[in-house]
Amino acid sequence: MQIHKGLDGVVVDTTAVSLVDGANGQLSYRGYPIDALLDRPFAEVASLVAAGGFDCGLGCSFGRALTQVSVLSPREEAMVLALPAEVHPMHVLQGLSPLLDRGEPADGLDGAFGSFGDAAQGFIVAAKLPSLVATHFRRRSVADLAAADPIEQFLLQIDAPTSPIARRAFETAQILQLEHGFNAGTFTARVVASTLAPVENALSAAFGALHGVLHGGADQAALETADRVGSPENASKFVDDCLANREKVMGMGHREYKVVDPRARHLKMLAEQLTRGSEHEQTYRTLEAIEARFAVRMAEQGKALHANVEFYKGLVFRTLRLPPRFFTALFAMARVFGYLAHFIESREDNRIVRPQAKYVGPPVSANAA
Repeated sequence: MQIHKGLDGVVVDTTAVSLVDGANGQLSYRGYPIDALLDRPFAEVASLVAAGGFDCGLGCSFGRALTQVSVLSPREEAMVLALPAEVHPMHVLQGLSPLLDRGEPADGLDGAFGSFGDAAQGFIVAAKLPSLVATHFRRRSVADLAAADPIEQFLLQIDAPTSPIARRAFETAQILQLEHGFNAGTFTARVVASTLAPVENALSAAFGALHGVLHGGADQAALETADRVGSPENASKFVDDCLANREKVMGMGHREYKVVDPRARHLKMLAEQLTRGSEHEQTYRTLEAIEARFAVRMAEQGKALHANVEFYKGLVFRTLRLPPRFFTALFAMARVFGYLAHFIESREDNRIVRPQAKYVGPPVSANAA
């Protein structure tokens, strides 16, 4: 019996949501290369990923439908504000997502998301995630900062810079991390969906997986690494020491991509533009130096490992004036639409996920009482 640890190389199902072409360094959403999607608004691309088209097809834009239900109710605000400020934002998302108010037809929610059946409540959760994050961050209601566009609304809610480059960088980052095949969080969502559990349970479980430092938490880890290294001049020694001690350089390499992660290329460019001439420029130069030294050392070993999407993303998020512990929650705000796409897709031909395990424990005693 061959054991595939981590399900490495195991094909467990089919999908029409996204294609991760690791050999050629390409990513596409429903047949559209991501390079062709970055000039579109986030809501349009989220609609493509989650609902299969660029418009919700329900007489309103997908973004309008999201903002319609994005504001937290007084009860929901009270739940968030009752939590201590030090609670990790991912625990807030994971714990409160199943407790959000359910959509009612009287509020117009049936017309916005009712056609999605069992997934309808999931779209309401997705719409409210930015307000959950912003309320936990600001420690007060953000209901008075609602806007027509989901990206603009969130930036207003957290009092982030609103320059065109800041907005575009955040929107691009969110588009780039909407969906990425059967990653750990998405597969978790599909496993829970396969049990016919409610959609909010599937999303909550996926958020738990995303919280892991080897998954959605790598952007925070990479940025904290750059802070410890301190300057470009220290990068070579840091990388050499990591490799000598067989320690992981966070944000380097990707299980799927054998060449450059196409998402990382865009985020590196945005990080450079955002930080040029600012207080964050040295951090960017430090990350760049770590990446360059790592590439040299890998080439010496005949390997081709490059920066992944997480490596520069944390620096882009830092320019929004959010603490690093909020970075993974921003990831969740985008990836939730990928989770919903897979929830819907898995329910079309559902079969409970039930793999087998090879027993390697002690022999069963014939004389056991």
